[in-house]
Amino acid sequence: MCKITKENRCCLKIEDVTYCYDGERLPVWQHLSCCFSEGKIHAISGPSGCGKSSILYLLDGLIPHMYEGELKGKIYLNEEDITDVMPRYRCDKIGFVMQNPESQFTTFTVEEELAFGMENLCTPVPEMEERIKEALKFVGMEGYEKIDLNQLSGGQKQKIAIASLIVTKPKVLLLDEPTANLDPESRKQIFQLIIRLAHEQKMTIILVEHNIVEIMDDVDWMMVLNENGEIVLQGDMQEHKDQFHKLIQHEEGINSAIEHATNESVLDIEHLEFTYPIPGQRRNAKKTGKKIINDLSMHVKSQEFLAIVGENGVGKTTLMRLIFRICKQDAGTIKLYGKPIESYHKRELYHQIGLVFQNPENQFITNTVWEELMFSLKRIKISQQEKEERVNKMLEKFHLEEHKEKSPFVLSQGQKRRLSVASMLLTNQKILFLDEPTYGQDFENRQELMKDMQKLVEEGITIVMITHDLALVKQYATCVAEIEKGKVIKYLPTKEYFQVRD
Repeated sequence: MCKITKENRCCLKIEDVTYCYDGERLPVWQHLSCCFSEGKIHAISGPSGCGKSSILYLLDGLIPHMYEGELKGKIYLNEEDITDVMPRYRCDKIGFVMQNPESQFTTFTVEEELAFGMENLCTPVPEMEERIKEALKFVGMEGYEKIDLNQLSGGQKQKIAIASLIVTKPKVLLLDEPTANLDPESRKQIFQLIIRLAHEQKMTIILVEHNIVEIMDDVDWMMVLNENGEIVLQGDMQEHKDQFHKLIQHEEGINSAIEHATNESVLDIEHLEFTYPIPGQRRNAKKTGKKIINDLSMHVKSQEFLAIVGENGVGKTTLMRLIFRICKQDAGTIKLYGKPIESYHKRELYHQIGLVFQNPENQFITNTVWEELMFSLKRIKISQQEKEERVNKMLEKFHLEEHKEKSPFVLSQGQKRRLSVASMLLTNQKILFLDEPTYGQDFENRQELMKDMQKLVEEGITIVMITHDLALVKQYATCVAEIEKGKVIKYLPTKEYFQVRD
């Protein structure tokens, strides 16, 4: 437990809590106790599936009011028992930014989203307008008021999610992986924002974060859990700094990528252009919105492990949407194995290339992990026995055996990611696109997943990965394409790319 002093006043406390989700045999944690101090930055770390996010659900009231189960123990806010208080009655005091920002958006534009929470609190309109301007400036997104939320990159959406809580001025801010989708510079900005919120506005910050090393010097208090949800260490960061470092610090790996790429081009993109239409614009009208893809050209070779990098909002995810015909380019060509992408029937296209979404929930459609994997094999002409054998191997490979009867939506973010990758690998596509594949993964699972990807390349698969994790790129990619302002500005072997960059 924290030492409570006048200068370190406990404002939020978990007291002897044991919780088990409905249908689960084992509890997430047993006899969990900790307290969070007013105006301090608190970090929670540990392996995927250890119950980090569940602690935030508990504090926000989602446990047990939305995620049902058996709860024992108490939650106190400023010494008031809030254990039985519903989430909607905590929102003026506790704000929660979830792992997937899209899951909490309720409107269409940036301005509407920021206004929504304040409208529910009956904030006067002039004050709302001022708060919106201040919050957008705070997160570095001035001028985005009228932008459609669907046009934002993953990192930009995360910033807007944070801004939508800032405007309501909660006393406690819960952040679940707030920098997971952000490029290094944007991560730095968000961490600086978090520090300012704690120091200038005396806001109590509680964050779950895998990139915790980047902010360790500014964290006041930390808790580390093991895979069973047990507290390994908790307390003042400065008092236990060396111990915390030993628990979470890992050496950056050495590039183990092997060059397998052939001269055969599997994907050719020439002079691609795309502009998102402004909201409400007629379908066939001349587009006048923001140009996202601007004269982009690239050629992906067979058995290449290509990493696509760049800051948030430069067009990385939009490029993937164009390749998969989710959007249609305004100009330029995309050819798969020498054939225009438009000549493929969508079903045929998806047999050739697989896509792992940035947000895993977007691709789940069944009730259990087992059914999700079996669904991937629905149109594959193999025996039922072979399908079951493939699924069982994949469950074992991605450490999901004990979760096969669970709903995909109750898994941890790391487990959801592993399931999304596994469901694609079952169908043996020759080209696999991965949008932020290690999002939500702890170090061990991240390395294991990437080694699996590396093996696939060795077996003849071409992998295209969008990521902000440059350490991961350096270690595993064979080639790097950097996008800036909708255009490829560098396309180099990994070693050469980092020589030029450094």
